[in-house]
Amino acid sequence: MLLRLTRIEAAGFRSLREVELRPRPLQVVLDPRGEATRDLVAFFTLLRELAHGRLQQHLSQPAVMDGLRGPVKLGLGVHHDDYQVELRHLPEGWRIFREELHLLAGMSLPFVEPPSHPPCEEARLSTFPPGPTPSSEGGGEAEWLGEVADRVSRDTNGFLRGFRAQPASGFDVEGVSFLVLEEPDEALPGNAVWDRSQSARAASSRVPVLLCTPSVALADAFDPEDVLRVSTSDGTSSFRPLLDRKESGDP
Repeated sequence: MLLRLTRIEAAGFRSLREVELRPRPLQVVLDPRGEATRDLVAFFTLLRELAHGRLQQHLSQPAVMDGLRGPVKLGLGVHHDDYQVELRHLPEGWRIFREELHLLAGMSLPFVEPPSHPPCEEARLSTFPPGPTPSSEGGGEAEWLGEVADRVSRDTNGFLRGFRAQPASGFDVEGVSFLVLEEPDEALPGNAVWDRSQSARAASSRVPVLLCTPSVALADAFDPEDVLRVSTSDGTSSFRPLLDRKESGDP
C-alpha cells in the first residue's frame, strides 16, 4: 500500500523555524538559495535515524544540531496519522522531551509526556519496527484500538526508515517509502527539464516525492498548485504557493 505524506511540521530546526506544510503526492519546492532543501533533508534524516533507534548516534555527528539550544519540534503526517516529537537540550545532552502519535481514528498515544515520563534518549516509536501487527485473542473495542495503534506505529516507523534523498538526475525507488529529489542546477537545458519532470512524475506513482530545485524552468514544468516557492531571510525559510508568484508577475 502506498503511504501518503500528508503533513510536515518543524519549529526551531535550522531555517525551518515555523513551518507547516500539507504536501501533495508530488510536491515541487522552488528553493533559489538551497537552504530549505538542505534543512528538509536534515529534518527527514533525523526522523529516519530516530525511527531506527539511532538518535543519539546521529546527534553526536558534527553540524546536526550546531547552534541550536531551544526546543526543536518535528512533526510528520502519514496517511493523516500525525507523529510529533519535541527535543530539548538538557545538561546531559539532547533528549526527547515529548513524543506522541495522533491517529485519524481519534485516538492519541502519548509515548513520552511530562511529567508522567522522564526525557528519553531514544524514541519509543523505534520499538515498533515495520511488520505485521500481532492479532489479539480478544474481540473487544480495547483490543481493536490496540491493534490500530500498533499498526499505525509500525507504518509510521517503516515510512520514516524508508526515506531517501537522491539526485534528480538518477535515482532508485526500490525499498524507498518517501523520496526527496535534489536538482541543484538552476540553468537546466530543455531536455534535462523534460527528463527530470517525467522521472519525478513516474516516481510519484510509486512513492511520495519532494522535488527540490532552484530552477524556475523545472518548476514551471509542473502544475502551479504542485509548487511551493521558498524565501529565506535572516536564517528563516518560508514557503508559499507558486501561484502567488505567477499572479503577481514576480520573476
